[in-house]
Amino acid sequence: MGNFTIRIPEIIFSNGRIIISKIDVSVGNFEEKNGNLNNNDILGVVPFFGDNKNTNFNKRVKYEDMASSVNRNINPCQNFYDFVCDGWINSHHIPEYDFTYDRLADIQYMIYKQLDSIIKESVNSNNGISQMMSTYYSKCLDPTEKNRYGTSYVIDKLQELKNKNFKFLTDFMIYIHPKSTFFSISVVPDPYDSTINRIFIEPIEPGLHYKYFLDPEYQHILFEYKVYLTKILELLVEGDRTRSIFKEGPNEINRRVESFIMFQNELAILANMSAKDSHTDDQSKLITAVSLHQLQTTLPSANWEKFFQNTLPQKVLKKINLSNMTIYLVNQESLKTVDRLLHKIDKQTMNDLLEWMIILNYYFTLDERFENLDVEFNRIYTGITKKRPKSIECLQATIGIFSDYIDLQYIQKYFNMNKKVEVEKMVKNILSSYAEMLSNSDWMDGETKRNALKKINKMIINVGYSDTIFNTTKLEEDFSSLYFNNNDMLPDIYDKIYKWKSLLGFERLLEVNNRNSKSLPSFVSNAYYLPYENTIGILAGALQNGFYDQMHSIPLNYGGVGTIIGHEITHAFDDSGSQYDEVGNFKNWWANSTKEKFMKKKDCFVNMYNDVYVTEVDEYLDGYTTQGENIADDGGIRVAFKAMKKALEAEDYQNRQKVEGLEEFNDDQLFFMNYAFNWCGKDTLESIKYQIREEEHTIPKYRVNVLLSNNEDFRKAFNCHRPDHMVSDEICRIF
Repeated sequence: MGNFTIRIPEIIFSNGRIIISKIDVSVGNFEEKNGNLNNNDILGVVPFFGDNKNTNFNKRVKYEDMASSVNRNINPCQNFYDFVCDGWINSHHIPEYDFTYDRLADIQYMIYKQLDSIIKESVNSNNGISQMMSTYYSKCLDPTEKNRYGTSYVIDKLQELKNKNFKFLTDFMIYIHPKSTFFSISVVPDPYDSTINRIFIEPIEPGLHYKYFLDPEYQHILFEYKVYLTKILELLVEGDRTRSIFKEGPNEINRRVESFIMFQNELAILANMSAKDSHTDDQSKLITAVSLHQLQTTLPSANWEKFFQNTLPQKVLKKINLSNMTIYLVNQESLKTVDRLLHKIDKQTMNDLLEWMIILNYYFTLDERFENLDVEFNRIYTGITKKRPKSIECLQATIGIFSDYIDLQYIQKYFNMNKKVEVEKMVKNILSSYAEMLSNSDWMDGETKRNALKKINKMIINVGYSDTIFNTTKLEEDFSSLYFNNNDMLPDIYDKIYKWKSLLGFERLLEVNNRNSKSLPSFVSNAYYLPYENTIGILAGALQNGFYDQMHSIPLNYGGVGTIIGHEITHAFDDSGSQYDEVGNFKNWWANSTKEKFMKKKDCFVNMYNDVYVTEVDEYLDGYTTQGENIADDGGIRVAFKAMKKALEAEDYQNRQKVEGLEEFNDDQLFFMNYAFNWCGKDTLESIKYQIREEEHTIPKYRVNVLLSNNEDFRKAFNCHRPDHMVSDEICRIF
């Protein structure tokens, strides 16, 4: 290799630590100089060259996105997120029609271009599904399509409501079905037998997050919401030229707005109660199994037998006995409260609420004046100043409707199957490492540990996609009950799509689940865990752009998609997933003493995040709401790091790769750097507030910094010590 020389002109000893301000390195005829680094730059970044076994300096992997993002002027032990993400943040901007932008969004917009190509290629296809997809997309994009109706479609619906003069709530529920009324109805797996599906009924959510109705701090948002609703009605009054619906004068509008806000406030109170219950250590308490007769007794405001007779598909009614059907009530006491309220309110208020349900359920048919109202309100609510471009809006709507059809085409056209093979190897390694972590845990009793290992061994992993996308027979059968063409009005097309989706949902009552359902389409840059199946999915959309790259080194890929895989596996053992067994059924498989220890460990995470003060918006993080995701982040990065170490041990050291532009960082450091790079993003102040109030994920900067400050391997990798910001006072961990 020739001569290898290191020259250290200046060494400073301060506060028990060695600070090197300059290093000159010479290898043979090659010389590289670090240049003049200030003390903060170098503090805690040693060792520069990592593992001394890694001697093959000629191999370089290109990762320009991250290499150009790292800011060596920022001390990684003080603010690791900024150290890694500074360049990315400064080189990207938030679109005017959004209030946040991150690397996942970067990937998703790239995927949108691919999906747009697939949809446009369907124009000349003879396939019936392709023709409907093309028709919908073109009608959605047509700027004259919505303005053609103005307010007439909604006014006609309101007139129809008035003419029908429903005397019973049930008749209105049947009339507006499958759109929402006062109860949300869905079909999902039975929590006690996940092979079969059941009907679930729960209260609808308020139009805004419950905090906006209940917390005095957000009264200005509630005030603007009322202004927004008032302006909606004012435009509808203009459209009601005969005054058949709205009489003259502001009192008509004020009354309708107050009726709506009154009911929304009641829903907010219930939503607040539900949020507190959602992280209970026994979620079985949140659901109640009832028969049709018991449902009628519990919620007497509607005739439930009549409702199901008129909304369930004939195919289903022929094969099930309604009187013997099991139905699940979610938050039964909240449902009872809604039911009592419906009995208590006067006829005028009920009429106002029914009108609002027509307006909001058909809001999408209204012209661009209403879109401008949305922008006005969003400017205050979220800080977004422009409406989303029609091209993006229509693309998102189209892929939402035809996702099952597009899915297979996307995989065939854009997914490299070799990725699937390689990532599946990573998954096996991470699962094996997780099993070791469980086996080595010193706080679990033997039986609970065996049950946890069962979950790992029985876990189903879908990499890239779910195999169900290849079942074209089922696909064609599903779409056979949907038909529209270019002669249909766009609002009528929407109605047909809603009814079709409801039909497919109810038909699931006849299906047997075999743990192979698809939570998200493959082209979404995301991953998921389904507790009722004990299945995780690492989607094709997430296997690119640095999250996973076949040309990248082991540390980069494990720090990228490896931590995501570990995150999803950990959801099987978070505050919610831990209540399901190895096949996805509700079951308490924990010994009481071990469960108590788990709850204390979980509370450690809640308290750690609750204590984090976000100076930008003068608020604290919500460790309670985000606890499941924070636990998954912690378990995910720990197991991915452990699995990376195993993978490196199995690799020939001569095949190790350095990252071009980041040669001074060793394997462990690159692992943590790519983890942080996963979550680089930009947020407006309104976005940060919104995420703290409403999101189950911690905002990106703290998702990285709080997590890594809690990680011993990170401290060792970057030589961080107290009182560095990236070193927490207490370590929280489950496994």
